[in-house]
Amino acid sequence: MLLRETDPDFETELFEKVKAAFNAKFEVLQYDLPLPLLLVQEDPEEPLLPTLPCHEPAEETIAISAHMSVRIRAFYEQIAAAYNGLEDPPTSMAIKLVIQPQRFEPEEPWCNHRRYHSRCLQLHDPEKLSNLPFVSRLTITSSSIGSDTETARDVRPLSPLVPLQCLVHLPAVQELNIPCLWERPMPSTMPTRVMREHYTWPWEGPLRDARHEFGAAIMDQEKHLCGKRIPASLTRAALYFWSFSSLTFHDQSVARPNLIHPADKDPVSVGLCKLGAQLSLFDVRAIVTPNLFPRPEASTDQQWSQMRRFRLEFHPLRPDGRWYFVGPGGEDPHDSEQGGYKISDTKHYPRETDTDEDEELHAEYDDDRGYEYDCKPDMFRTKPCRERIEPLLAAFAKSLTRDNMPGLEDAEVFTHLSWDPADDREGGEYSLPERKGHIWGVKFIAGRGCKKQEDGDAAAAAAPTPPVVQWRVGDWRPSEEVMSLFESLGRQEWLDLEWHRYRSTAGFDVLGNSES
Repeated sequence: MLLRETDPDFETELFEKVKAAFNAKFEVLQYDLPLPLLLVQEDPEEPLLPTLPCHEPAEETIAISAHMSVRIRAFYEQIAAAYNGLEDPPTSMAIKLVIQPQRFEPEEPWCNHRRYHSRCLQLHDPEKLSNLPFVSRLTITSSSIGSDTETARDVRPLSPLVPLQCLVHLPAVQELNIPCLWERPMPSTMPTRVMREHYTWPWEGPLRDARHEFGAAIMDQEKHLCGKRIPASLTRAALYFWSFSSLTFHDQSVARPNLIHPADKDPVSVGLCKLGAQLSLFDVRAIVTPNLFPRPEASTDQQWSQMRRFRLEFHPLRPDGRWYFVGPGGEDPHDSEQGGYKISDTKHYPRETDTDEDEELHAEYDDDRGYEYDCKPDMFRTKPCRERIEPLLAAFAKSLTRDNMPGLEDAEVFTHLSWDPADDREGGEYSLPERKGHIWGVKFIAGRGCKKQEDGDAAAAAAPTPPVVQWRVGDWRPSEEVMSLFESLGRQEWLDLEWHRYRSTAGFDVLGNSES
């Protein structure tokens, strides 16, 4: 197999690194986990020897998963060994695992299929991870090369089970931070057809399977998480299922798959709802349905009774393949009441072997290189589809009752919309700022003066601020039925839309971690 390790003595190196970090009293132990090099040519001086094929076979993905797995297990083992050797160990600490990009030797491959990955790496033998009862925070992420955030070039996605499998071996963990759960919800807008529809294509099958794995693991934890449960000590979580860049380019006119089928409900939304029942701080970026929010009539153990702060950035696309938003004139190509197209077990997974078609694609790609884009982004979905967005807003409002969330300080749902239509949509009567975007959403601020009272502010305790619902939805207004749900929560404020060319990446999540 055309793989080469760059860290053959990784266990010794890890122990020394961890020991040095403990001696220096670092608060965070970080491991930048290198993937094996892919050898583009086994021997550059012997051109007749095997070279890297265009498509990655399953056994290669398994081998790279095994490479990653043994290093994650070693990371846990060496942390435990170094900690047990300390005379004055810290009472708590954080660990951060950063998966490095895929690299090649001696140069980048000539086929771009190898630069973009959809198959998820798995954690082998997760039950063999050492238990680390002194770790209070876990962060797992991937490092990318350059600024290819949305295309995820050279980034190998991990199964969403991996963070959960690592989490359950931290019995006193309080915080989970996953800056990207490796989803690519939309095809990338690339210069040529071959790049868009073949090389960079986010394959639907692995995307669907990963979402179902995540939901199943949350709902039946002992079965999927080494016979363990997510520790009850976990009270803070930031889970971002996809990454964004400051300038987004998508084609919102393309058909999208149904990621829920064959399930009745979206597994991710259902799983996040259950996880939220034990959290006080919860920050989510995900493709969701109203099933994310607990129903008011649900049992007490299903309510978010511990929640203090909640923030959801929902994708304008629903997991069933339909959209929460349409064009300003009602444009909604490919829409169907049955949702998006069904995912096939044969058609919607990355290929494992090279075919004659690959040569044709390479020739087309070579012919197109150097030319301008043969299409432009088509971002036109700026108008809420009432029958789809209102159930989400209503579920949000119903979950916010004081009986179910007595300690809630604030809760927000929002999305990011952009107006950068294709040429055939331009020239209409829509007076929208070209090539700009804005936040669309609603935020509830409990405003009971709790924070000030805790700080001993007697004046605030005597006259706490009233609750308020802040809308940032432009001229759109919800129906009377939905509006009454929010009016029962407090005073309504209508804020202006703020259009920007670039989306800021310098913010913080509700846990206080940088989003950049």
